[in-house]
Order: sequence, then structure tokens, then C-alpha cells
Amino acid sequence: MEPSMFVETLVGGGCGLSKTVQHENPLVPHKKLRQIYTAMVEARVLDEHIEGLERKIKGRRKLDSIRGQEACRISTAIELKSGDLISDAEVNVSMGLLFDAPLDSLLRYAASVFTTKKDAILFHEQIVAKRQLPWVEDVNERLKLALGAALGFKISSKRNIIVAYLHPAEMTKELWQQVLKLAATLNLPVILVVLPGRGPKKKTGVIDLCARARSVGLPGIPVDASDAVALYRVAQESIGRTRAGDGPVLIECIVPRSPGQRNDETDDPIIHMKNFLIGREICTEAWIHQTARPLRSRLAVTGSDRN
Repeated sequence: MEPSMFVETLVGGGCGLSKTVQHENPLVPHKKLRQIYTAMVEARVLDEHIEGLERKIKGRRKLDSIRGQEACRISTAIELKSGDLISDAEVNVSMGLLFDAPLDSLLRYAASVFTTKKDAILFHEQIVAKRQLPWVEDVNERLKLALGAALGFKISSKRNIIVAYLHPAEMTKELWQQVLKLAATLNLPVILVVLPGRGPKKKTGVIDLCARARSVGLPGIPVDASDAVALYRVAQESIGRTRAGDGPVLIECIVPRSPGQRNDETDDPIIHMKNFLIGREICTEAWIHQTARPLRSRLAVTGSDRN
């Protein structure tokens, strides 16, 4: 498929959270929508639990929060298969939960990071090594590792892919150009997911970054970072394309509003998804309220077991 035929602009929920269509979309069935919402809520619950543990241990090394990134991460990773790998932009445990890592193991790993125990690396290897590449602080080295793994998949004719999460603030124009050109030239099985910006933003704006990707021959697709459905559909197309050998894709998760226009009803991906599900009568308020209960109960039991 030619990149120009594949690229769609999906800012503001172009194919996502419209409330006008009442039938079930076979590409995104109701069961899948509820699964995505549940995974997003569980990621938020675990993230908040870890933050609570961190507050009790002042001055220790902290894990990173992925609050606000739930749609960007869950929608792009939920359809990954065994053997696929992710390269993460930060150290967190929530992605391990998505990949069915045991909750107790995730909490033990978090505790080992807080207390700087030497077995933190061992826990990490036991929990996520089969699904995540080792995290490296230097983005250049991290990307070399991700692209190298993608090249390994291609050389060995494996049908696996790499999903690499990136923050725009850590990337220079020169590094973007190098990465995009190398991925396109080698036709690597990698999907680059640009997370909502954090920190001082470099001169890699929404349009420029996607246009830069297209200029080297790969699709660059901006999607509303709060629209889990649009992100899921773009990820479906991207994963299928990349797995079939048609090369890399760049998905940029953007907030199509300035900071002064922030609206929690639309910018919080979980609230956004909740309103969509209820508006489409895909679930009830009662179902929404009980979604977090099983994980909260497990966290309470696991915490009491550890005391």
C-alpha cells in the first residue's frame, strides 16, 4: 500500500468517538471497546497506586507516570502478539499489566526500584523482558536498540514488529530525520508512536513531524491523544501494514488544543472514552463504576499480603 493511500488525518476523533452512528462497527466491536476501556482504567489505577507508594518513600528513585497517555498506549499495544516488542519512553509498570505480568511481580519490581535494591534488574527481566526492550535513558541509544531489534526481525523473516514510544521533547530535528530515513530506507517493521508532549518542546510541530515522515516515504498520521477508538483503528491498520512487510509508520498523538483551552471532559482519555461508551449505549453507568473494582481489590489483598 502506498503511504499516500494509507495516511488519514484523525485529529479530533475523525473516525473515533462520534455519537451519531448507533450500529456496532465490525472493525471495533463493542467487546473490544469495553476491553480497551477496562485496560485504560486499570493502567490509571495501578499508576495512582504506585504514586501513592512513592509518596511514602521520599527521596527515592521514582517510576514514571503515564497518566494521560492511556489511550495512546493501550490502543496501540492491545493487539500486539507474542514475539512483538515495545521500546518505552519511560520506566513504568503499567505496560507490564497490559501484557499480563503478575500483579505481585509488578509491585515487587516497583518496590525494588524505590529501595534501589540490586534485584530491580532481575525483576525487570522476569516481568517484561519477553515483551519490552531494556529501557535506556539516552534516546539515541534507545532508538538504536529498537531499530536494531526491528532489523533482526526483518533479517530472520519473523512476522513480528517493534512499537517504539517517544516523547517529542527528547528528540532533535536531526535525530528525527536520521531515524525516519533509516527506518524507511531499510523498510523496518517498526511503528513509532509519538506521545503527547512533555517538557520544553523542540521545533518538531505536529504538521512538520508528520510531513517529515511522509517526505521520506512512510505514513505520518496525527491522531487525537484522547480518542482511544481512532487510535485503535489507526493502530490496527498500521500493525497490519507493518507486519505484512509494507514498512514503518509514524503515529503522532496530539492534543489539538492550547494549554489555555484545556478541557478535562475531552482531554482526559478515560473520561472521553467513558462518555463515548455511555453515549453509544455500549455499557451502563453501573458497568463503568465497577470497572476499577477488581484491580483495586487485588491491590488491597496484595498489599496486605506484603505487610
